[in-house]
Amino acid sequence: MQTDWNDIFFFTVLVEQETLTAAAAALDVRHTTVARRIARLEQSLGLRLFDRLGKRYRLTADGMRVYQHARGVAHDIRQFDRIARESAQCSDVVVSAPPLIARELVMPHYAAFARSHQHIRLTLFSDVHFSDLHTGQADIALRMARPTADDLVARRLRDVPYHFYARSDYVAHTPRADWGYLTLNLPGVYGAQIAALLPPERVIFAGNDCAVVKAAVMSGAGVGLLPDYLVQPQDGLVRATPDTGEIRFSVPLYLVLHESLRHLPNVRAVADFLVAALKV
Repeated sequence: MQTDWNDIFFFTVLVEQETLTAAAAALDVRHTTVARRIARLEQSLGLRLFDRLGKRYRLTADGMRVYQHARGVAHDIRQFDRIARESAQCSDVVVSAPPLIARELVMPHYAAFARSHQHIRLTLFSDVHFSDLHTGQADIALRMARPTADDLVARRLRDVPYHFYARSDYVAHTPRADWGYLTLNLPGVYGAQIAALLPPERVIFAGNDCAVVKAAVMSGAGVGLLPDYLVQPQDGLVRATPDTGEIRFSVPLYLVLHESLRHLPNVRAVADFLVAALKV
């Protein structure tokens, strides 16, 4: 009996879900359909692939060997299906990006992309939290740190420099020794550099939202740490160097996607758009 490719796909889903009920829900079919396809696959291969432990299906030694190869086949089936659907209809591409990066650096360029790629529906999650590229929460992510997983592809797009800014009247009328500082909670060496530069008693505010820090600076509350791209000439802000020294760092911005998606035409098109929009 010739093996059915769809039976292999059902097999991998059952391995991952462990029960017929969960696999059926993931596949949007009846559990009897899953059971029938698994039985047919076992018959076509002449192997017992699972041990049934109550409701759970656990791989036999033969099943484990088959699964090592079936995962690649199932992945190819998913990609083939997606490529076919992308060619036939409007396709969603999901991007995860820090809110300010999305608003200030990406969206000003989006109209031209939308006009030239009307078959792509861009879904943008502007969130400070990372979306999981392994579980499909996003196809592409913009991140301020390089990922460590081997199956994620990362491209360094640009460096984002930070400086202290204040209203010009604040600088003019407030002695430097009396400046109050509004800082950002940045990770690793960046946070350590800020902590070393600013005595704790001089820090009047700390947060993780650049827009909030900018709003406080614009109100005249003090001297705030901001990424340079967020400060526009019309804001009336000037760079303000602390009396303890000048902050000197840039945070890298990476475009990240899963290795398996990098050659999908629509994902590639969105990735190319982001590279062009974010280049310095």
